[in-house]
Amino acid sequence: MRRFAQAWLVVCYIFLGFASAASSAPLIEADDRLEVNWSTLRLRFFGQAAVGSGAEGFKQAEKDAWHEGMAYASEAVRSLNMTLVAATGTGADESSEDAAKALKQIASSTHSYNTTYVADGTVRVHLESALPKALSLSGLHFRQREAAELVPAQYTGVVLRANASTKPRALYSIVDEHGDVVFDVRDMAQESYKKNLMGRWFRHPTGDELEGAVGKNPLAIAVVPKDGRFVVRRQEWDEAIHGHKSLLINGTIAVALP
Repeated sequence: MRRFAQAWLVVCYIFLGFASAASSAPLIEADDRLEVNWSTLRLRFFGQAAVGSGAEGFKQAEKDAWHEGMAYASEAVRSLNMTLVAATGTGADESSEDAAKALKQIASSTHSYNTTYVADGTVRVHLESALPKALSLSGLHFRQREAAELVPAQYTGVVLRANASTKPRALYSIVDEHGDVVFDVRDMAQESYKKNLMGRWFRHPTGDELEGAVGKNPLAIAVVPKDGRFVVRRQEWDEAIHGHKSLLINGTIAVALP
């Protein structure tokens, strides 16, 4: 009987482990061909082309598919840029320059992670690039350029634990109960934003997922999503981040959604 009970506990443990893993997934937004992974801060898209005749048909089709994919990405990246323009108050000339700069950065950092050959003679090249390269705007102003120096500390990162779901975004602000801003992108280092944006976003994250983003011992802070911002209690916030502001400056942040 004892052996049966032990075996049953093992089965339950395994089942719960699988259930937990199944409920956790990267936070991905998809629109047409574009896939934005807010958990890895990666962009994925694809290009496709028909295979022509001749010995070089497949090779040429892959090149054509790559170029077609980059042409598609140029419009998608421009659209991503425009979502930030309103938030930063960037002028029309600056936004146009930002879009051109983002396209150049995406073009230089994109790589192919898979190629699919379809029975109808179409070749599809799957492409990937870094999301921050598409979202670097001149209208953003930072209090410092370089990341804060890392020193041995009690915590390895910050987890903003939201009590309700909200749309992931590159820019957000944290305010206290009176509406006063306690943290926004200006408090970060420019170098850190270009690498991590304002952190990685997860839904039902596992411990391993959070560890990959903010280390083994992150500082957890409860936040309430409201009107596109996160609300905290000022006293709790000040006590929590005392001595740990460098984690915010460096963008070592994970946003955990329920």
